[in-house]
Amino acid sequence: MTEASLAPSVPATARPVPVWQSALVFVLISALYAAVSFQQYRRMESFMFDLGFFESVVRDYAHGHLPSIQVTDSTTAALHFSPILALLAPFVLLVSSPLTILAAQAVAVAAGVIPLMRAAGGGAMAWVVAVSYGLAPGFGSLIGFDFHEVALGVPLLSLSMAAMLRSDHRAAVLWALPLILVKEDLGLTIAALGAVVSLRGSRRWGAFAMAFGAVAFVVIQWWVLPAVNSDASGFADKYAPSGAVDALRILGDGAHFKVRTVLFLLVPTGLLALRSPMLLIVALPTFAWRFVSTRYTYWDPWYQYDAILVPIAVAAMIEGARLLHGRVSEVARGFALGAAVLGTAVLVPVMGFSQVWNPEFWTTPSGVGAIDRALEKIPSGSRVAASDTIGARIALRTELYLVGDTIAPDGPALPASEFRGVQWVAFDRYAFQPQTPAWKGFALLLGSGEFEVVAQANGVVVARRASGE
Repeated sequence: MTEASLAPSVPATARPVPVWQSALVFVLISALYAAVSFQQYRRMESFMFDLGFFESVVRDYAHGHLPSIQVTDSTTAALHFSPILALLAPFVLLVSSPLTILAAQAVAVAAGVIPLMRAAGGGAMAWVVAVSYGLAPGFGSLIGFDFHEVALGVPLLSLSMAAMLRSDHRAAVLWALPLILVKEDLGLTIAALGAVVSLRGSRRWGAFAMAFGAVAFVVIQWWVLPAVNSDASGFADKYAPSGAVDALRILGDGAHFKVRTVLFLLVPTGLLALRSPMLLIVALPTFAWRFVSTRYTYWDPWYQYDAILVPIAVAAMIEGARLLHGRVSEVARGFALGAAVLGTAVLVPVMGFSQVWNPEFWTTPSGVGAIDRALEKIPSGSRVAASDTIGARIALRTELYLVGDTIAPDGPALPASEFRGVQWVAFDRYAFQPQTPAWKGFALLLGSGEFEVVAQANGVVVARRASGE
């Protein structure tokens, strides 16, 4: 097979969509993402896991030291390798609010639509991209559930994939390289992109990307992360298969969940992405580590893990549409583009954006203001043990102690002795059932006699260590 046959056979010839049109789409979907995120926060539907977690990381960067997330006095939480979060520190220093971080996420994700719309050319294709990208199920899951570091990688991958569509392989590689600062697994994504670049004829840039991505992945996974997580096992250690046989077994587990996850990525492209299998190669590492993991939440499309794949799928859709030419193929192309819009619209009601059409969602519960006033009793800089619904509201101004399992009913309660360094407790009595370990642990802490309640509001209890100032 020749290099020419590996490259797209039909280059983009249509004039790009005007900048103002792609900018308008960017503004509209930024507003949508921000509105949904902000209202979830106002309704206390943003949580310590994960908004509060990332607030604590950004807060550490803003104060000039490496992040460390305390769970109890003796335990820290495992961290991903995401130094790109330091870019948010100046904004948080300027406006110290969780909404600052949520706004940054909205802008970062929405920004990815501009290069892809431009790469799509003019006409209907650009507007199909706007819909397929802007309302993608992967972004619905991301925006619908707090904040995640992968949001900062989305515009980088969009720029990289847009360069791939222009056959500008140098730019494609250079835009992809910073992905290694977003999350540790994305080194493999860079390597996969390098493989595609190499197959398409740019062997030097392809070899460089493959080597860089593979080496960066190994160094971060087996050297950097163990050093950062010296007191806690890393994510890979917790959920990786024990070997090849175990990986094959896990790959077959939950097959219907995994098929659905793949379909949720491809259906919004009208399946046109399948016409460009080489671009889809870039998505394989993310699917691979998710589908051979023992953690079942990686298998489903309901979490943020699909977000980084959306630019890849949309770029593959654009290239797939270009490869359809001739009278019959033009008709098929029109049907496929219509199917892309319809498929995206059909999936909107089952993902995070479905809330937009629910009038109740835009009503902020009256008790939230009272809860925030109760939390204001906690001085900034204090060490606080907080429950999941509370942590995100105070993580930027306190040294936040995370808690144990707030959902599953099994497991031991956290003993009060694990929180000797805690000065304050903020706990939501109504958020979780009394049988969960975290609930029991906080009950033991409050019942130890070492804390005195200073404020209560709508089930939230704020208590101060009695021996403290």
